[in-house]
Amino acid sequence: MNLFKPLASLGIGSARVDTNLAENQFQAGDTVRGTVWIRGGQTTQQIEDIYLYLVITLLKQNKKTKHVLSKFKLSHAFLIQPGEVKEIPFQIQLPLYTPMSTGGYPIHLKTDVEIKMAVDPTDEDKIEVFPHPLVQKLLKQIEDAEFILYQIYNVYDKEQKPHSFAQVYCFRPTGRYHGYIDELNVSFNMTQTHIQMDLEMIRSSQSFFTSLKWEYNNPDSVLYINDQQTMSDPLNKIKEILNRKAF
Repeated sequence: MNLFKPLASLGIGSARVDTNLAENQFQAGDTVRGTVWIRGGQTTQQIEDIYLYLVITLLKQNKKTKHVLSKFKLSHAFLIQPGEVKEIPFQIQLPLYTPMSTGGYPIHLKTDVEIKMAVDPTDEDKIEVFPHPLVQKLLKQIEDAEFILYQIYNVYDKEQKPHSFAQVYCFRPTGRYHGYIDELNVSFNMTQTHIQMDLEMIRSSQSFFTSLKWEYNNPDSVLYINDQQTMSDPLNKIKEILNRKAF
């Protein structure tokens, strides 16, 4: 009786997976390159599919939970022989709405090898993600307006499309805003063509919202403020908003 097959179905003597990334620091929208290495176990096995999952951490009902932001298929079905090593290079693009990674809200790339009638081997690689350059520029504008970033968190938000979450940057005022504004919360939603920037000013338990949206690759783009059209330059308008005491 061949014991290898039933043992492989339990994950004992089964194929192993290891994912190597060319680098582990990225900006939202960057290309990720790497290689998945699969080593055959003690018996021939049918590899059904190989997937790479972009996994973030977010708050949902006041509890931190893992959330699959994107799923990438890396390979189709194939057989792997005992001891055989398969090398599968890949190239994927991080979504533009990938959040910034932090200590409390890490980001991982999880490799899942689906094996027929067996425990699926997995591998997980932590990556560091920084905001898109435009988002970094907008955050710098806020800091230049005498606000200090003190917290970043991800929260489940079913209204956000297509990803059902928001990353919130929390600022406290200094200088002329001290004692007038309690907190400024900012979030971004970025697509291939547009960016939306939402500002929430909190003052004396009251919240005041401003939403700005524009086509960031078009120099003649129309700026929408709270869904109202204006011909103002987006960056100049944001600077103007941040330098007045009303939103």
